[in-house]
Amino acid sequence: MSTDLIEDDFTVAVSFPYAARPEDYRCNHLHLGVGDECIADTENGPALGTVTRARMKVKGRRCCHRLRNIIRKATEADLKISYRIRQKEKEAYQAARRAIDEYELDMKLNHLEITWDEKRAIIFFTSENRVDFRDMVKSIASQLKLKIEMRQIGARDEARMLGGSGICGCKLCCSSFLKEFAPVSIRMAKDQGLSLNPSKISGVCGRLMCCLNYENKYYREMHKIVPRVGKTVVTPSGKGKVINADYLRERVTVDLGDAGRETFQASEVTSGQRDQKKKQPSGDRKGGARDRKNGRREAGSDS
Repeated sequence: MSTDLIEDDFTVAVSFPYAARPEDYRCNHLHLGVGDECIADTENGPALGTVTRARMKVKGRRCCHRLRNIIRKATEADLKISYRIRQKEKEAYQAARRAIDEYELDMKLNHLEITWDEKRAIIFFTSENRVDFRDMVKSIASQLKLKIEMRQIGARDEARMLGGSGICGCKLCCSSFLKEFAPVSIRMAKDQGLSLNPSKISGVCGRLMCCLNYENKYYREMHKIVPRVGKTVVTPSGKGKVINADYLRERVTVDLGDAGRETFQASEVTSGQRDQKKKQPSGDRKGGARDRKNGRREAGSDS
């Protein structure tokens, strides 16, 4: 991935309609404040956005992607164009909805965006299967007199685009600060001792929550130090079985049988199986191996 070194550059954060996460833009030639409307250079061409973070200068900061520029501060003419485009988008959205129903397509319409030059409409949709939308595109293009571009996105991209709040009550990570989606597996929830109930570990997108990945590295390291639940360990009070593991405090609760239950630091307990291996003399192990080898020889000679 290419990076961009921001050296003596002024930047602002700009948010766009239907895009929950603000993006950083260069604005060396402009003085913009929070709430100002501006025209920014996006991947789909010029677009009207709102400044959400004031102009600032950070020397030596490195960005994970190449920053685009603010073209100009929005004028009255730009605001009129933006209003006209918003009205066209509403009409185009309804036309797309009707076309999907008419052709009985297995897809969900998420968002429709018309570019600043009003020559192209981008339709974002989600679908579990491959969709043949050629007839639908022809129908919409003839009605709107626009070039239609279809973009299929995933459930996580849909949540990032629409925004929302997670079960923690905070703004969704994907629509606030996450730049890329990292792989998340059910194993991470198991390692962290979380409930495997899908409603507890799934986000608004229906997929496993991205935040499961944040502390995964820590828990993997703790599993090397703290014994897992069900393991037999040797404690200062005797031998027992782990019934609870507290990875954050690095301690375990052990069932000692008739002696009851006690909590120990992970450094105070050792694995019972490991101790058995240490107690077994090396000579006995070698002798057992020789006996097994001699037994196989005797069986071969008999045959």
